[in-house]
Amino acid sequence: MRRNNVARFTSLRSQKGAFAIELGFVLIGLCAIYLFATDLSHKLLVRAKLDRSSFALVNVIKERSRYFDADIAGRTNLQLSQQDLTDLTAVASRMLDSSVENVALQIESYVIGESVVTHRSPKFSSLGCRTDSLSNYQSLVPIEKGLSYPIYRVTLCEEHHSWFEAFSSGEDADMRLTSSSIMPGR
Repeated sequence: MRRNNVARFTSLRSQKGAFAIELGFVLIGLCAIYLFATDLSHKLLVRAKLDRSSFALVNVIKERSRYFDADIAGRTNLQLSQQDLTDLTAVASRMLDSSVENVALQIESYVIGESVVTHRSPKFSSLGCRTDSLSNYQSLVPIEKGLSYPIYRVTLCEEHHSWFEAFSSGEDADMRLTSSSIMPGR
C-alpha cells in the first residue's frame, strides 16, 4: 500500500507544469470570450444609435407639408434638395455626437411619376456604404382617394473597428454598420 502511494506521489511530481499550461489555455479562452462579448455589445449599441437617429431624421423629412412648405395635393416641394442634406447632416452630427465631416448620411425621396432623388454626404461615399434603390419600395407608397404620397428614406452609416477580429486574426478589421428608415410623407 505504501508503495502505491509513493508511485502516485511520484506521478504528481512529474506533472509539475501541467497546471500552468492548462491555466494559460483557459485564460486565453476567457479573454477571447470577453473580447467577443464586448465587441458584439459595442456593435449593438452603435447600431441602436444609428437606428434611433435615422428614424428621427426621416420623421423630420416626412413632415414636409408642415416644415418645408410642401403641398402633396399640388405636388410641389416634395423632392429633397442638397440644402435638405446639409441641414440634416448638421442635425445628425449633433445626434451622433460627431463633427459634420464625419457624418455618413444619404437621403432619398420617391414620388410616383418622378425619379428617385438621392443626395449623399461625402463621408457616405468615401466609406463605400451601399443601399438598394428606393424604387424597390414602390409598394409602400400610400394612395388615398387617388392622391399618392411620397416616401422618404434616411440612411446613416458608421465605420466600426472590430476588437475581436483584431485579436483573433491579428489584422485590423473595419466594418460598416448601416441603418435605414423609410416613411411616407404627409
